[in-house]
Amino acid sequence: MGIIKTLFGNKEKTEAELKAEVLKKATDHMNAASELADSPDSLVKKEMPAYQSNDKVKKKNIRAVLLQVAEGGDTGVLPISVSDKTGINQQDTATALAFLTREHYTEAVNSATGFKYYLTDAGRKFCISKEFNSGF
Repeated sequence: MGIIKTLFGNKEKTEAELKAEVLKKATDHMNAASELADSPDSLVKKEMPAYQSNDKVKKKNIRAVLLQVAEGGDTGVLPISVSDKTGINQQDTATALAFLTREHYTEAVNSATGFKYYLTDAGRKFCISKEFNSGF
């Protein structure tokens, strides 16, 4: 019985003690969070060279997909045929086509065989531009 009283006894803390305990815990959490943010391994401040190399690959993919859409002309192209001709996997091709559609270089038209992509006027102008023809 004595053990139960000591474990579950009437150890009511005063309001001041509770406030001090909460304040201490909050201070400890804030200090731990600030130490993580200041550390050189922080994900927020860390430069990722892998992402930079990925961006070059994405740009090349977008350029290759845009060339295929331009070659398709007025007939339009299906994403799977672009993927087959360029050798880029279907997910990356879909991402590139979504980017080109969002930037208004291509437009997607729903047809019986699926979405076909056509070059817009802005896309034609960009394909003629020096920026596009300069390559990578």
